[in-house]
Amino acid sequence: MKRSILLAPRRRAAIGIAGVAAMILAACATTPPVTGPSDRPSAPAAVTPRAEPQAPIVTRGPKKRVAVIRFQDKSAYGRGRLGGAVQDILTTELAKSDLFILVSRGTDLDLILDEQDLAKSDVIRGGTGPRSGEVLGLNAIVTGAVSQFGVKQQSATYLVGASKTQTAEATVDVRVVDATTGQVIFADSGTGVHEESSTQVLGIGGAKGYDETLEGKALRAAISKFIDNLIGRMEALPWSGKVAAVDGDEITINAGRKTGLVAGDRLRVFGEGREVIDPDTKLSLGRKPGREKGEIVVSDFFGEDAAVCRKESGEGFAVNDIVKLAR
Repeated sequence: MKRSILLAPRRRAAIGIAGVAAMILAACATTPPVTGPSDRPSAPAAVTPRAEPQAPIVTRGPKKRVAVIRFQDKSAYGRGRLGGAVQDILTTELAKSDLFILVSRGTDLDLILDEQDLAKSDVIRGGTGPRSGEVLGLNAIVTGAVSQFGVKQQSATYLVGASKTQTAEATVDVRVVDATTGQVIFADSGTGVHEESSTQVLGIGGAKGYDETLEGKALRAAISKFIDNLIGRMEALPWSGKVAAVDGDEITINAGRKTGLVAGDRLRVFGEGREVIDPDTKLSLGRKPGREKGEIVVSDFFGEDAAVCRKESGEGFAVNDIVKLAR
C-alpha cells in the first residue's frame, strides 16, 4: 500500500512531462499558413530548377544578333531598379540557349537606343525602329516592362513558436522588335510568385527580415512563363547581315564563324532599301527591301566574326548592302 502511494506522484510527473513534450512536437510539426493569390500557384521555376526541355531547339540558320535593353519599371515598389534585373535575367537565359549573338549593354546600347527614342516609349515611334537596329546591325531588340510587383508578409504565433511567410509576385511584359523594320513581332507577359517561410520554436529557428532575393526569384518565375515562346519566335526570324567592304570581286561581310556561317554558304545580296512613311499617319511602314544585286559565296573567315566572300554573280555591290542566305 505504501509503495503504490509513493509511486503515484512519480507517475503524475511522468504524465505531465509527456504532455509538455507532445505539445512541443505538435508545435514543431505545425505548418505555417501560406499566403498569396489563390488563383495563381507558385511558379515551379521559382522553387526548383527549371526542367530541361525534351529536345533542344534546332537552329534554322545563322545566329541572330539580339539586344536586350533595359526594361521599364512601372511598379511603385521597385523604385526603378527592377528593370535592370529583368534585363540581366533575360540576357542570361538567351545566352544559355546558345542560339543568338547578344549585344551587351557594355557597348552603351541603352544610351544609343534611348537617343533613338526606342527605349523611352511603350511603342516604337515612327521612323526610329529601323535606324535604332541598324546602329549595331541587330536582327531583333527585346524590351518591355515590369508592370506589377508586390510583397506580402504574414506572421502567426503559436503556443511555443511563431512563423512568418513572405510572398513576392511579379508581372513582366515583353516585346520583340524586328530591328530592320521596327515592327513588334512578338508580345507576351508572365506572372510569377515566390514564397519564403521561416519558423521559430521556443526561440530556436530562423528569424528572417526582408529577403531581397525574393525580387529576383519572383522575376525569374514570371520570365519562365514566356521564355520558351520568346526564344522560338526570335529563332524563327529571318537572318540577315551586311556588306562591310568591297574590293573587286572580294566582298567582306559582318558575319562569320561565330554567327554560324560555313565555307560554301551562298548569300543573296540586296540593296539597302529605304524606309517608307505613311502619308496620312506620318508613321513608318517599315523598310522596303532593296533590289537584288546578285550572289556571293563564303570562302574564308577572319577576326572575331567576319567572312570573306567571292562574287558568284551580279554587280554593283556596296557597303551596307544586305546579305541573306540563298535557299
